Amino acid sequence: MSYWKGDIMRADRLISILMLLQMHKKLTANELAQKLEVSIRTIYRDIEALSSAGVPIFADRGTNGGIKLLGNYKTSLSGINNDEIYSLFIPTGDKVLEDLGFEKLKYSTILKILGGSAPNQIKEVENIQNYIYIDMHTWNENPAIIDKDILSLLQNAIWNSNIIRIVYRKTNETKEVILNPLGLVCKRGIWYLISIDAEIIKIYKVSSIESALLTNEHFDRPMDFNLEAYWKSSTSNYKSRIPKYTFTFMVNPSIINHIKERKFITISKEFVRDNKIYLDIVFEDIWQGIEFAFTYGKNIKIIQPVEAINEIKTKAAEIIQLYK
Repeated sequence: MSYWKGDIMRADRLISILMLLQMHKKLTANELAQKLEVSIRTIYRDIEALSSAGVPIFADRGTNGGIKLLGNYKTSLSGINNDEIYSLFIPTGDKVLEDLGFEKLKYSTILKILGGSAPNQIKEVENIQNYIYIDMHTWNENPAIIDKDILSLLQNAIWNSNIIRIVYRKTNETKEVILNPLGLVCKRGIWYLISIDAEIIKIYKVSSIESALLTNEHFDRPMDFNLEAYWKSSTSNYKSRIPKYTFTFMVNPSIINHIKERKFITISKEFVRDNKIYLDIVFEDIWQGIEFAFTYGKNIKIIQPVEAINEIKTKAAEIIQLYK
């Protein structure tokens, strides 16, 4: 989509200038340049373009001068109520827009929608932007570094139904794959490509694509394919196939609250037997449960599963031997 992005950026900038002048009545060329992240010379070229198009815009370069719209000239969107405006400005993760190359369009979009809004509406939107922030990154991972050139190529291929060739990196090998790309999904800041490979729909991690080539060949996109439905079904099936290990622990009352407050730990059952407190917790890996038990030392005891008890005994003996 990069081939038309430049024209869109200029058209959006011209509209943004109109909206800013409509909201602020008068601004200097320097103020417009700072808001739109372009040079002052570019602003004056844009003013000339607007004037040539018949927009009644006036630029005074004097000491107290500025740029303003003459008369009652106004361009706006109508029919949008407060709740609709506010719903549009709940912040999304800027990383997604940045990866896709649309981060600068977000500001111009806001200006277009707010251009005809009342001052109180504008203030409320500013509050929403300042009260809510969505962080796309997880606690334990470094931000995923994405090759934006590859991501842009994938967007073009999806948009125009072009067949692509990629070099894909697996654990122990790299291989070339010919794909019919159907869509992109961003989950927790990580991008995935959904494609048809030899008539089978598969998922590829974009960060594992070492190179990509856009061919001139086209494919027929399946009419019944729904990206959201496929992704939800695929991830649900994946999670259902992950082995689950239910651990039963006997715990000291002093650590109960700490366990309940831990992130990513869900107690499936809590019960009392012979004045002892027991917890059932499900883990995706047997070693997750063992490591969990090690964290609390003598304050927690594994009751089930038996293989976990045997493993923790073996490891405990190895640790004792190591530190003798």
